[in-house]
Amino acid sequence: MFPYMRPFMKFPFDLSANKIKIIDVGARAVPEGFHYEALVDSNACVVTAVEPDAKANKWLTNRAIDKIHNVAIGDGGVHEMHVCQLASCSSMLAPNKACLEFYSGMEFFYRVEKINTIKTYGFDVVFSDAHFDYLDIDVQGYELEVLRSGGRNIKNLLGIHIEVSFVEKYLGQPLFRDVDVFLAERDFTFHCFTGYGTRSPRGVKVDGSSVNGINQWLWADAFYFHRLDDDEFWGVSNRLVKLACIFHCVYKSYDFAVHALKRCDQLGGSVYCHEYVRYLQEMGVDVEEGEDSEWIMEGMIKKLSLI
Repeated sequence: MFPYMRPFMKFPFDLSANKIKIIDVGARAVPEGFHYEALVDSNACVVTAVEPDAKANKWLTNRAIDKIHNVAIGDGGVHEMHVCQLASCSSMLAPNKACLEFYSGMEFFYRVEKINTIKTYGFDVVFSDAHFDYLDIDVQGYELEVLRSGGRNIKNLLGIHIEVSFVEKYLGQPLFRDVDVFLAERDFTFHCFTGYGTRSPRGVKVDGSSVNGINQWLWADAFYFHRLDDDEFWGVSNRLVKLACIFHCVYKSYDFAVHALKRCDQLGGSVYCHEYVRYLQEMGVDVEEGEDSEWIMEGMIKKLSLI
């Protein structure tokens, strides 16, 4: 069984005394729960939620959120909040009707029911002296404005989980390529996509449904981490252990968890990696330390040479 297909395995090291500090911007209720639910269940994190819609407070409180801020983060200006028929589609940006109408099962959800005027506050203004480890952000096309307003906070993050779009669902919305360049310029490395949304062209149904698609991705969640060759950044106590926990619990990226713990041992003289690899082996996950096996690659060359 591939590691990422395995059921959840508890992270073997206790972080209860030095928890991962999560900031969730756009923490509106979602039926499937938070993608970082495993960190919450493991008592490995404290969560600060930012959600301008106070109606979500009761749900957020029930989801073990430690602190809730009912503010809108952005460039500090006054903007129009477009409240859509599906509340989770509401955005500071106006829905792009032409784009939405091209795809099946889209435009209906983005119909604007009302427009509210709302004041935004910069990320670094709201959290002027906070120190977060992990940012989860989903603000329907407004993500880049939030990131731009948080230079101080962004540079301290170990990782960022962000919704990105491949089509302009909202007018003027930055796309994945724009977000990717912005984060790369700030020392973040792309790791993986997680959930994604597909649609077919309008007038086409898949499996009898207009909200199914085959290969056309419209949006996805992406995870980035601070580049691992930055010894000064990662030399700060426990950062690499926290990152390993995120890799393990949230993404099941056990190989990168091994690497993070190996770097931790190299920088601080700890022995996390050996213990972690032993734990993986006991759990039946075949991930371990080891140099490149040239005989495997030579075999691949021979096989490809026959094609």
